[in-house]
Amino acid sequence: MYILCPKNLTSTYKVPIHVAWPITVDWVQKHMEHHPSKSQNRLQDPSKVDGITQNPLSAWFLGPKAEHADVWAQMLMNIFNDYIHWRRNYFPEDPIIINRTKRRQHEHWFDQLDTELETVLNQLKAHFPFYSPRYIAHMLSEQTLPSVVGYFAGMLYNPNNVTDESASVTVPLELEVGKMVAAMLGYNPETAWAHICSGGTVANIEALWVARTVQFLPFVVQEYCKKHQLEFQIRTPNKARGQTVSILEVPSQTLIALKSNQSVRILRKLAHYLIYEKRQVPEVVLQEINEHVANSLFNVSKRGLFSILNRLSLHPRIYVSESAHYSIKKAANILGYGEDAVVPVPVDTRFRMDVRALRELLLHQKSNEYTACVIAVAGTTEEGAVDPVHRIKFLRDELNREHNRSFWLHVDGAWGGYFRSLFCHPDLAKKETGGMGDVLQSYADKLDVRESFTITHQGKTLSPPIDISWRDPETYGAFLAFPDADSITIDPHKMGYIPYPAGIIAFKQGIVTEHIIQKAQYISEEEGGLHHLDHTPIIHAVGPYILEGSKPGAAAAACYLAHKTIPLETHGHGKIIRTSVLNTRRFAQYLNHHKKLFRYLDEQVFGKQNTSKFPFTFVPVYDPPDTNIVCFVAVPMAWHDDTLVRVDSSLAELNRLNQMIYDRFTIRNKQDTRRSLYSQDFFVSRTRFMVSQYSTKSVSELLKMLKVSKADYKKEGLFVLRSTVMNPWHHQAQLAKKDYLFDFVLSLHEETREIRDLMQSKIM
Repeated sequence: MYILCPKNLTSTYKVPIHVAWPITVDWVQKHMEHHPSKSQNRLQDPSKVDGITQNPLSAWFLGPKAEHADVWAQMLMNIFNDYIHWRRNYFPEDPIIINRTKRRQHEHWFDQLDTELETVLNQLKAHFPFYSPRYIAHMLSEQTLPSVVGYFAGMLYNPNNVTDESASVTVPLELEVGKMVAAMLGYNPETAWAHICSGGTVANIEALWVARTVQFLPFVVQEYCKKHQLEFQIRTPNKARGQTVSILEVPSQTLIALKSNQSVRILRKLAHYLIYEKRQVPEVVLQEINEHVANSLFNVSKRGLFSILNRLSLHPRIYVSESAHYSIKKAANILGYGEDAVVPVPVDTRFRMDVRALRELLLHQKSNEYTACVIAVAGTTEEGAVDPVHRIKFLRDELNREHNRSFWLHVDGAWGGYFRSLFCHPDLAKKETGGMGDVLQSYADKLDVRESFTITHQGKTLSPPIDISWRDPETYGAFLAFPDADSITIDPHKMGYIPYPAGIIAFKQGIVTEHIIQKAQYISEEEGGLHHLDHTPIIHAVGPYILEGSKPGAAAAACYLAHKTIPLETHGHGKIIRTSVLNTRRFAQYLNHHKKLFRYLDEQVFGKQNTSKFPFTFVPVYDPPDTNIVCFVAVPMAWHDDTLVRVDSSLAELNRLNQMIYDRFTIRNKQDTRRSLYSQDFFVSRTRFMVSQYSTKSVSELLKMLKVSKADYKKEGLFVLRSTVMNPWHHQAQLAKKDYLFDFVLSLHEETREIRDLMQSKIM
């Protein structure tokens, strides 16, 4: 087995000896600088290559041809050598256990390991080349250089990130990552609580877990006040500022619909009331409340959801758009709500949650139903659509004001959460509640998320200048409203460009940790809970507060180094987002409606006049895309004069056509032995729209464009091609006169022609 390393490195290479995790932020920043090299193969000055800002986006990744292999290898060798010296210098007087005789005995086993490793490497290399700009398929791409370096280091030095006892460095790093992410999302990093988990699924489950726990705290307090005959006053949602009512008078439907911040803080307010108004002894009060909480009939963690709901005769409802991730139903199943509690909200023609439909569902709830949570999706898995978080927030305000109700608002930003880094401009004023229009204009004026281009091929201009931008007010509004959500999921291993597994769940109010802690004497000296009444809990361990318990310290190190060296703001990580968004819009234009382009492809590129009666167009599911996912359907067309007209074909034929296109652009098609990883020019993914997920109303506009009947859609469903444009190299490649996205369209067109000819020959 061989390890590739720079020529100047030898076995005698030495680095400073550390007794803790050796790679500091200063060290990474020093080594991540894009400095000139003696090698002629180095890239140019990044400020000239990127053409956007002085920030070196091209330095943040290994490169599609491993252009930064020397830097990467140097860093990895630094880690390995430092790690070896660290081991050897911990109590140097300790004996060597594996002597030379034993090492010689191990040679046969090492040979076997080397052979098996070679087999595994060969198998791995047959996987999709997700790092390449030719991979325009699923949610995979390059990882940033600092995240890979951090992951390697954390994996070696700090395998378990559960408590500061076993992870004295990576636990603080994880908490620091939580603050960085909270700030990017618009939360106050000093009062919010965010931590790393394995991914968006676990993050969504945890959000609903916390929401469920918090939602029944008012009943715990009401039970306490009844027992002690206390006239503890609270403000119900429809009460004006300063107007309160005794908690003993509040009915169940109102109590469970309190504002989330009230529910979260209600135990603290009760303690404050007893200590400062009733003049009771603090120690006695806190002990008594803690004991009551532990034994309360409304302690959902102890008594179980079924017991409480049966006692209150209530039925939960979780509202989420039709296009939501399956993890929501999984969460409802695990937490005891049941999958039937998940209510799909129709989407509009852009696959965003229809807030008017949500409003109708909420206003027409049955008397024995309550809203456990409303979940907005910021970047659906299939289309990348962004639900209007701001409008859901306004709806919640309306319910507060006019109907004495509220709800926990969760944003599933597993895909789109990092897009908010584009909005974190240092000059932008903090969002104020209300004047959304002015704020949107402020962002639009300051953010340069626009571009003008022409479609060219082999020096020939095929289109007039086309302006593309990311200025949709609804998308802006959704991301600006993030701070109004109670919890937000994001996935660093997606648009954070960080190795798996790494998800993050963020809560607006950090004091929720008081109500979810599971104590373990061996983990933490902190008891948790109400003895922290005067301030946000100081957390020295993450295990007791999360679903997973033990987890890799490598994820914390990876996220920390990545976010520290590539800040989560407009000119840092937002720069990656910017290029991704603009490339997506450009790709959508290539696919879209430029008849001149397709006429040119028919007559000039492929030169197949005999089959020109079967040209194609690609109909986008919706345009322009909200984020960086483009869903489209290949449709056979025919030229009549200068007009492209849809060729009549059944939905079954249309689905078969698109299925065959997908088969041409994947290595999963086992029937075609000619195709392998290394014969594949490009890669695309797919999905299928079914009436069980998307109602005929939601896809009515799409069906109309495709000339597909609702009856056929209900029967067949719709096969959809899907591309995720997140590779960081598309922009740089364009500057080097290589447009992968345009070439992908050429390849799509050519392959589709061949498939259509094949289908026609079989028909005839």
